[in-house]
Amino acid sequence: MDNLNLVPQKNNIRIKEQEGKYVIFNLETSGFHMIEQDAKEVIDKIDGISTVGEIAEFFAKERNLPIDELKNDFSNYFNGLEIRKIISFK
Repeated sequence: MDNLNLVPQKNNIRIKEQEGKYVIFNLETSGFHMIEQDAKEVIDKIDGISTVGEIAEFFAKERNLPIDELKNDFSNYFNGLEIRKIISFK
């Protein structure tokens, strides 16, 4: 699915640091998900206004990474977040 033009929004989640990693608790599904710092920073950037592509462009500029590869990675990552009901698309 090409979701680069879609706007993600966080579902009812809480994120807590635990032993240098982060745990997402999804209040809707009662599911737990362990993520790394980079993944948390991406989730923190979700504002309900920016598209997946715009978020990818932000990180590409901030970290001097190739945008085409990053857009593909972000598309896959956000698909996974949607499957786990951590986010939904407007």
